[in-house]
Order: sequence, then structure tokens, then C-alpha cells
Amino acid sequence: MRFRLIFSIIGFMTVIGGLVMLLPAAVDWFWDFHQSAAVFALTSALTVAVGTILLLLTDVHHVPLRTKEMFIVTTLVWAAFVLFSALPFCFLGLNMSFVDALFEATSGLTTTGATVIADLSRLSPGTLFWRSLMHWMGGIGILVVAILILPTLQIGGMQLFNIEMSGESDRDMPTMSKNILGIFIFFVFLTLLAVISLYAGGMDWFDAVNHAMSVVATGGFSTHNESIAYFNSPVIDWILIFFMFIGGLPLAIGWLLITRNFSAIRDNEQIKNFCFLCIGLVLFIAAVRWHQAAFDNHALSEVLRSTAFSVVSIVSTTGFVTVNYESWGSYATMIFFFLLLSGACTGSTSGGIKIFRYTILFKTIRAKLKSAARPNGVFIPRYGNKPVTEDIVTGVLVFMGLYAVCASVGAVLLSLFGLDLITSLSGAVSSLSNMGPALGKLIGPDQTFALLPEGAKLVMTLLMIIGRLEFVAVFVLLVPFFWKRNI
Repeated sequence: MRFRLIFSIIGFMTVIGGLVMLLPAAVDWFWDFHQSAAVFALTSALTVAVGTILLLLTDVHHVPLRTKEMFIVTTLVWAAFVLFSALPFCFLGLNMSFVDALFEATSGLTTTGATVIADLSRLSPGTLFWRSLMHWMGGIGILVVAILILPTLQIGGMQLFNIEMSGESDRDMPTMSKNILGIFIFFVFLTLLAVISLYAGGMDWFDAVNHAMSVVATGGFSTHNESIAYFNSPVIDWILIFFMFIGGLPLAIGWLLITRNFSAIRDNEQIKNFCFLCIGLVLFIAAVRWHQAAFDNHALSEVLRSTAFSVVSIVSTTGFVTVNYESWGSYATMIFFFLLLSGACTGSTSGGIKIFRYTILFKTIRAKLKSAARPNGVFIPRYGNKPVTEDIVTGVLVFMGLYAVCASVGAVLLSLFGLDLITSLSGAVSSLSNMGPALGKLIGPDQTFALLPEGAKLVMTLLMIIGRLEFVAVFVLLVPFFWKRNI
């Protein structure tokens, strides 16, 4: 294990994170919030200093990482970013404990969107910008992990991801790793498009920039206590629905659009399943709600809009809120709990188990049922035009098994702090899926996480990081065999 190389990379990434902190400092300085600007400047200097010291102490030439080193670097870089991103919240005079600051930073960087700040109006513009910027930086980090690292490490069936998005154009798109720059450019393009669209829809520039960074990264931080309901605008709602939906799609789509490989998009199974899931649930819930409203034609457009917003927000794990969907009835609560588990597409910034893994699972189950009905037949599950190998199926099952175990253990731990069943279970699932709003009166869609005990916040903080790093990348570090010298 080349620890000098590992800490050299961590030092380099820490320096970058520290320099980024100068952006909220500049925002506060522009709006004459000089005290908070000084806090961001000082924490930036501290972060850069720590990263620089690590670089000077290690002083190695970067070479390709081995597989086991990728696990450690991935986990430690995220841990370092969370730790240093929490520092501004500790020193801004918000009366936040270190646990609250850690929770807020983790929620931001993992694009979860859960907050412990009950009143956003007391935050400076730079602090609001920092929360949204953490979402955006976390979204970039998630893309690197999901597109560049996880397929290499063969985590959770992710080794099929490159095949899934390459279609028949391997010559035009040799590997995802070589085109990470193209995907980053597409991510930036989506952000700029969202800013312009939201400004044209009625937001001011500051709100447009903040919400654009949040929605493209499928986070959930807003600049107002009422979240998106503050704007009370159908136009803004539909704009955000569009970008939340796009955020739930694999961002490698950007490269496929540039190379005009439309067939790879059209034939992609998880994209089709994601579209069917969103459209089907929106139509079903809207139809039930319209029936409950006695088929009032005046209410139809509002029912359709609020339903579409809530469904797409939850399934993409964005977490923006316009209405309290728990008030729609127990059937809606059960559907949204399922959506907490599902997530959107692999290769997006959304959390959850992902449509891709459910598709592999259902195809495997169907193949096994066919084999049971015809023992002499040979039935191989296929994803697109590719056979699903045994190691991919095993990876998916291991991932889903770890998810179930972590959700169960997390719910039990949360219940130890006096939380009820719905709050404990939905809080654990929401944290693992990097969702944000959960269910129940304490942490429901119209509530914050401020009233939770600090122990519960620590449990959720850990669950957010575990879920964001796809479980295996964290738990493999706990296996003694991993640390043996000759592997």
C-alpha cells in the first residue's frame, strides 16, 4: 500500500477544496457581509494549508492507482471534503454544534439535501451559495466515482455500465474514463441552461444560480424555508421538473448526443424503464387525486403539476418540495417510500438502489423462473444485447443485500434515540438513498432535521456517506484480507 501516494492525492484534492471556499467568501464580500466573508477566507486558508503540508510531506510523482488504493483514496477524499466543508458552519455564528455542521456538510456533498437549519433567512448570501456549491461539487465527485472508479472496481454490477452506455459506437467512445471531460462539460452546460431557464421563469439571478446547482446535482438545498413552494410559480415548477428528470438520467447521454449516437439512448433499457416509472406513477397518483377532488377540471392542472413535481423530485432523489405529499393519503405515502428505495439511473447524480440494478434483478428472476418451468432449457438473462454474467448478478445481489442490512441496522440505531418506526425506517432509507426529505411528522417533506437528537444525526451522517460511496467501497476496508500485503 503506497500511503505516500494516497496522502499526496488527498492533499491535492484538499487544496482544490480550499480554493473553492474563496467563492462564497467573494459572494459575501460583494453583498457586504464582511464577517462571514472573513470566515470563509480563513477556513479556505486553513484547508489549503493542510493540503499543502500533505503535498510537501509526501512529494511523490502520481502514478496509476492499484485497485485497493482506489478504495482508500475514494473513501478518504470524501471524508476530508466533508470535514473541511463543515468548518465554515462551525465559525459563522449560527449556533451550530460540530455534529450539526458535519451533518449539513455531509448532506450537501452527498447531494442528500436534508438540513438541520430551521431558518434559512438568517444565513448570509455566501453561506446559501456554499450549500448549493457543495451540492454541485458533490455531483461532480459522484460522476467521477460512478463513471470512472466503480466500473473498474466492479462494485454492484457496475462493470456493465460502460457497455450499457457505449451501444455500438465503441470506436467513437473508447471508454468512459477517457471521456470524463466531455461528461463534465455536459454537466456545466446543464447548469448554465438551468440558470438561464430559472431566471427567465421568474427567479432572480442569485436564486437561479443556487437552485440550478442544486437541481443539476439532484440535491435539495434551497435558499428559502418553503423550498420551491416559496415561488408559487407553475413555470418554475415545470422547469425544475424537466431538470430533475434530466438529472436522473445517465449524464453520459451528453457524450452520446454529441456523437449523434441516438440509438444507444433509444435502446437503453434503464432509461426506458425510468421513463415508464415516472410517467406511470404520475398518471396513477394524479388520477386518484383528481377522483378525490370530484373530477374538478379546474384542479386538474394543479393536481398534475404537483404530482409530477413530487414524483420526479423523489425518484431522482432531488428532494425539492412544493406540497406535503403525505397529506394525499396512505397509498401515496407507501408509493413514495418505494421511491425512496428506487432512485433513478446509474451514471446520474441520484442516489438509491438505481433502476439499472432492479432491471438486472427482475431479468435474473425471470430467467430462473423459466428454468424452473423448463429444467432442460438454457435461459440467460440479457441486458440490451449483452448477456448478464454471473459476476454482474452477484454484484447486484451483494449491493442490494448490503443496502437492506444497512437500512435495517440504521433504523434500529435511530429507534434507540426514541424515534418512532416510520421516522426511524424512512430516515435510514432516506439517508442511504441520499434523498433528503423522509416521512413522518418529525422529518417529513415539510420539516427539517433540526429536532433530531445529535446521536441520530451522526447515524444519518454515516449512512449518507456509506450510501453515496455504494457500500462496498466502504465495507471492503473493514475486511482483514484487504490489508494483506500480496493482494
